[in-house]
Amino acid sequence: MSTPVQQSTPAGPNPKTGTGLHVIRLVLGLVGAGIAAYGLLGLPSQLGVAQLVGLLFWLACAVLLHDGLLVPLTSLVGAALNRFTFGLGSSSAAVLRSALMTGAVLTLLTLTLVWAQSVARNTSVLEADYAAHLAWLWLALAIGAAAVIYLLERRTGRRFRRQKTRP
Repeated sequence: MSTPVQQSTPAGPNPKTGTGLHVIRLVLGLVGAGIAAYGLLGLPSQLGVAQLVGLLFWLACAVLLHDGLLVPLTSLVGAALNRFTFGLGSSSAAVLRSALMTGAVLTLLTLTLVWAQSVARNTSVLEADYAAHLAWLWLALAIGAAAVIYLLERRTGRRFRRQKTRP
């Protein structure tokens, strides 16, 4: 004879799955879908056929670049960073990875501007010093990430320590 299994019920509503959060997500999703639909419906009246084909080609290339290059590279870099962020808490490691990823993507974008600036015939179009701004960006990311990581680690009471690596 088997005994009945009692189902345990949570003490209160789960904040991740609460009804209010579902409603907010649904409303935000519907607003976003409405804005996207409005923008897409306006495209045929604003662009010609050649421009629409060019836009579709650009969007397809963006998806391929994202899924074929950016996602695998970030996965590899994230796996490598997991090896080098030992001793850090998970939220601190996430801050470090986010800062590095932000810097890497902005570096890729900025390098195209630096290259375009070097071959530009009209210097008034690309007149900013993009290389210097990129250096300042990296400095700001490093200082900001270090400060946030320090505060997170201090809050958790964790000390920075090096773990011994095995040969």
